[in-house]
Amino acid sequence: MKRTYDKIRQSILSAIAGKQKTINEIAKISKVNWKTVQRHLTYFKGMGFIEEVFSSPYVRIFEITEKGEEELKKWKS
Repeated sequence: MKRTYDKIRQSILSAIAGKQKTINEIAKISKVNWKTVQRHLTYFKGMGFIEEVFSSPYVRIFEITEKGEEELKKWKS
């Protein structure tokens, strides 16, 4: 059974919560392929839910913001 768009976004944002993570770590935890994770991260970054704290040609590291934590709490309730 396919997950809904909202469930995918919720699992990705939940995966980022806690500590800084790479796209591959987020994909592994959320069980979503990295290309899909990358697309949703662009949305989250635009909404201010996450920040890209490090970027190089080989790795990008993200962390959740306070606004992202608040959104995650809304989804969980």
